[in-house]
Amino acid sequence: MKEEFISKVVSKKMLNGDTAYITLSCPSIASSAVPGQFVNISCSRFLKRPFGIASVDVSAGTFSIGVKVVGKGTAEIASFEEGHEVSVLGPLGNGFEITSSGKYILVAGGTGVFPVNFAHEVLAAKGIPHVVVEGFRSSDQAVLTDDSYILTTDDGSLGIHGNCCSGLDSLDISDFSGATVLCVGPLPMMKAVGKWAEGHDLQCFVSMEQRMACGIGICLVCICKIKAEQEGVPFDHKRCCKDGPVFDFREVIW
Repeated sequence: MKEEFISKVVSKKMLNGDTAYITLSCPSIASSAVPGQFVNISCSRFLKRPFGIASVDVSAGTFSIGVKVVGKGTAEIASFEEGHEVSVLGPLGNGFEITSSGKYILVAGGTGVFPVNFAHEVLAAKGIPHVVVEGFRSSDQAVLTDDSYILTTDDGSLGIHGNCCSGLDSLDISDFSGATVLCVGPLPMMKAVGKWAEGHDLQCFVSMEQRMACGIGICLVCICKIKAEQEGVPFDHKRCCKDGPVFDFREVIW
């Protein structure tokens, strides 16, 4: 069972009109979290809300999340100001397996930019070769970008006109022979990215961002279909919060 902490908001800034970037104090989470994991944050609603960890600062004992407002719960959390204390459960789930001998292609869409930002920070700190491809609907939705990233927008207002696969197609794939693709975003986008990776004989891991309730594998709200290992069984159900959220793309029944 993961531990629950009372964390204090260290800072909050709005990245655009509906997305907040919140840093909270919690040395235990900061020191143990790995890219791809998430936390559950309390609000006045009945259920906590899950957020992928966007960054950690071990020396300061803080971690950060991105909060895009989509309902009353996220609107409340996005309104938190410095000094606010909140209950946090985490870090939860598994994360991306990162090895110092590998090369990586990070792909993010929507709120997937937050866990991908954490992966980028870890890879950069370790000097591991990687590239980041991010897709947005339009330039006003682009957050946590970097000059080194390949950016795409559906309307062509920033970067490449197209989606994440358009950005991936711009890569010189010979530079990424044997690379591992790490992907976070909407299901259709991750399916397309996984197919792109398969077409280039690359392994791909995806983070299944399903609706969650408990975050610890009890309620079974966030189950997804995974190919069964047992012969004659069409599929297994796995819990995204406990068995995931990171799965091998080839395991998932899309």
